Amino acid sequence: MKTRHQSLIDIAALVFLGIAVYLIASALTETSGGGKGINSSELNKRVSYRYIIKSVNPSAKPEVKWGATGYEESSANIVTSIVVNYRGFDTLGEVLVLFASSAAVSLLIRKRSPKKVMPPTEIMTSAVPVVNLLVFILGAFIILHGHLTPGGGFPGGAVIATGVILVSLVFRKAFRPSMYLMLESIAGMGILIVGLLGMVNSDYFLQDFLPAGTIGNLFSSYFATILYVLIGVKVAVEISNIGFHFISESIGEEAV
Repeated sequence: MKTRHQSLIDIAALVFLGIAVYLIASALTETSGGGKGINSSELNKRVSYRYIIKSVNPSAKPEVKWGATGYEESSANIVTSIVVNYRGFDTLGEVLVLFASSAAVSLLIRKRSPKKVMPPTEIMTSAVPVVNLLVFILGAFIILHGHLTPGGGFPGGAVIATGVILVSLVFRKAFRPSMYLMLESIAGMGILIVGLLGMVNSDYFLQDFLPAGTIGNLFSSYFATILYVLIGVKVAVEISNIGFHFISESIGEEAV
């Protein structure tokens, strides 16, 4: 038998569901004023169209051409245009989620039972530096070319983190936890500073305040490149941190 409180919860859930259905239906259809519905019959009235032409100004150029200039944002990769420029605050939230995950692992895995550690073989100690050279180059390439091709700070940072974890498995004493914590702090403060500079120089937090370059050039979307480098460092350190805690083998062994 339902209690009085359960009935109130059911009513609140139905109200919430009704509001959600209304908002979704409104977003999927045009408004009475010929607004910007997601499924608007006119392409230039959709919100996504502003991302495609890289401008919120209705009188902007109708298309984006490789090698052209004069746009609000100069990333050839439209995903980068969205997640770094037009929806940069959402990306900041994703970084915070990863930070929370790393912090949770640090709290849950503080100490582990002593285990016998097998020393790395000569093949491992010889191969890992060579393999990691390629891994770090690939990670840096993915980060620096995120505005041109699929990639960016998150995948590039994850690639670099795999190399760091691999090295930590073979050369356990080669890492200083304080160094990684310092890098993570610098990257986090850098993202915050870049966001505040956007607010000071423009209108809102994380707004692109740097000049846009030529579509397709390596050095074109300066704002996106700076953010991706900072995000890449932070992601690499936080994923490495999770890995370090899982591979720690003895009580009291330090992890990042």
